[in-house]
Amino acid sequence: MISGKKKCLTMAILSAISSMSFMTSVSAEDVTDSKLENYDLENIVIEEKVEEQTYDDKYIRTGGDVDIITSEDIEKHHYTSVADAIKRLPGVEVQDVGYKAFEYGYSNYQASVTINGDSRVLILIDGKRISNEANSSVSSEHNKSQIFALIPPENIDRIEVIKGASAMAYGSDATGGVINIITKKGEYNSSSLDVGFGSWGKQKYTISNSGKNDKLSWMVSYSKDKRDDMKYVDREYKENRTYYNSGYDEDNTFLKLDYDFDENQSLELMHTYKNTFGYYPIMAPDYSSKLALDEAISSGIFNPNNNGYDKLSQDDPAWNRYHRWWYVFNKGSFTKNRTSNYDVKYIFNHDDGIDNYIRIFNNENRYYMDRNRPKFTDYTQLDYKQYSWTKDQAKGINFRWGKKLDDTNILYTGLDFTNSTFSEHSYASYYPNTGVFKHGTISSIERDAWNAFIQDKMQFNKLTITPGLRYNYYGKNKGYSISSSDKYTDYDTDSYSRLTMGLFTNYAIDDNQNIYASWSQVYNAPYAPDIAKAANELEAEKGNAYTLGYSGQIGKSSFGANYTLTKFDNTFGAFSVPSETDPELFESKTTNIASDIQSIGFNYGYKFDDNWSANLAYSHAKISIDKKMNTSSSASYEDLRNNLHYNNKYTVSINYDKDKFNTGLDAILYTGMDDKYFSNNSFLVLDWHANYEIDENLTAYILVNNLTNECYETKAVAKEGIGALPMEGRNFMVGLNYTF
Repeated sequence: MISGKKKCLTMAILSAISSMSFMTSVSAEDVTDSKLENYDLENIVIEEKVEEQTYDDKYIRTGGDVDIITSEDIEKHHYTSVADAIKRLPGVEVQDVGYKAFEYGYSNYQASVTINGDSRVLILIDGKRISNEANSSVSSEHNKSQIFALIPPENIDRIEVIKGASAMAYGSDATGGVINIITKKGEYNSSSLDVGFGSWGKQKYTISNSGKNDKLSWMVSYSKDKRDDMKYVDREYKENRTYYNSGYDEDNTFLKLDYDFDENQSLELMHTYKNTFGYYPIMAPDYSSKLALDEAISSGIFNPNNNGYDKLSQDDPAWNRYHRWWYVFNKGSFTKNRTSNYDVKYIFNHDDGIDNYIRIFNNENRYYMDRNRPKFTDYTQLDYKQYSWTKDQAKGINFRWGKKLDDTNILYTGLDFTNSTFSEHSYASYYPNTGVFKHGTISSIERDAWNAFIQDKMQFNKLTITPGLRYNYYGKNKGYSISSSDKYTDYDTDSYSRLTMGLFTNYAIDDNQNIYASWSQVYNAPYAPDIAKAANELEAEKGNAYTLGYSGQIGKSSFGANYTLTKFDNTFGAFSVPSETDPELFESKTTNIASDIQSIGFNYGYKFDDNWSANLAYSHAKISIDKKMNTSSSASYEDLRNNLHYNNKYTVSINYDKDKFNTGLDAILYTGMDDKYFSNNSFLVLDWHANYEIDENLTAYILVNNLTNECYETKAVAKEGIGALPMEGRNFMVGLNYTF
């Protein structure tokens, strides 16, 4: 029973929240110990009813729309990255460019992820934020995630993809959702070797060892993933083309040590390291205009900077020629990215299974770009080279404390401090013919952030209610920027802070069916570069996020439906204005605008028998902008957002698993693309995998991706023309996994 004082406190909190026009929230979690596992729609595996919930389900999260990818799913599908693992999930949009290289800070030329149409996605590794509050690697989308820098899937026990707000512990800035990565822990002595070979010189090697000896357990692994230039299907001629300069070579190491002092105290040390070398093509040539480009450039008449093609209508065949000239100078261009993360976690008490701990961490990401620029009159000759160096670092401390007050009440609280630093020297230039070196833009930023939260998870018969409060403090930015023309910009800013509230609830209709809903306030401070180029005083993002959904299982069928709405009173919008120094040129400005993001999702699963299962899902997201709040008459980046990605995603998976053999066919249908930017308005992509257990220690596998050799893209860049960022054509990989 809940005490009278506690009931009064609870009702006071609920009354305060209800007075602010909230939406009652219910989580998809069963309030009893039995629970329906989430359906991994990416892997299309029907998840069966189990007795144990995940740690977050039990103590932190009050349900919501959650998909779980297990280590078994990862092993069967042989995913090469977290992005590869989550891309089939409904509501999750992974936009990729087909290569590993990227330009730091430019979302156009790197992989990015959104959930329910929102790029504000938080990534956690074992509960630790992988983000930098001083700057973002994809700042034009205000995205805190670094999908390119995550650990490889072979070190992951499970991935929980949480769509929409579902706990105050995750933060007031994770409006799209959370990708919660739980790493493996050594539980028994075992070693494994995985070797795979495939298309375009693909090679993948992984060796790992885990074990436990008395109070010490460990998990250590090394992996290499490399590939030569890939092939894709050209949109104009439907021919296989080589995506020149798209190869890569990547190394990963993972170390995790756990020492149990006693049943209540333990110490954990984890280190992850990733080193990626990627050749940088920027985009694929447009073969429909390649001959014209070659002739124009060789004649000396063509200059892609001022030839006027950008003034043509997009319906004119020559329009694409202006936007696809980058290929002429990309030979030998490359980027390097090195990610090195450390953390030490001390669990000082287990309270009825709740970990009370303190963690110290240091996350560091370094980036380097080397890009060749030829002469336009003779692109076989080098005109100059461009270089960029970047380092972002986040270090800090996490504190978590939870207590099971009684069988129906769990109190959970936490405090986080992060010191984030960012330094960059972008687009420096070197002219080999003269030996002249010109500096680029030099930036340096530092910011401290504090966050504290408290939530109370209470069960009233079939209803679970979790009200919570969170205090967000983003300290003053300290720093500066010096442009290539020596223009100095002061990045020192004021601090931002706010107390936010949330309410998360779940109602168990019966043991197999749940209704969930949630409401939470949104708060997110702008980065220093946004503030520096603001047209006026830039306020923090504020708004409200709502979620409503259902999940259930009846017989052999499983069902799910959800709706999310995020209403931003203030978000960040970009627009162009004439430059103060040259009216013919335009510069980007940032201002606050109002915006709504809506999404819907449905899924259905059916288990035919012990061997066969299938799953279907649909998701859709749309952004609405209050254009009256944008002072520019021209289209902003946000206005184009609904045109520059797919708007609908359908997924179907069929799986067969019996004895020593399992196989599955996964289909993704993307629709609603704008054919001004994409090769087509819809794409159907099929992937197939199969595994055969030769004996208890040796398993053989084969993967075939893009089975029908579809010509498709998942990302578009308006100024680069149609089909500029094609995805891989048909490719395969075969391999062996040996455990010993």
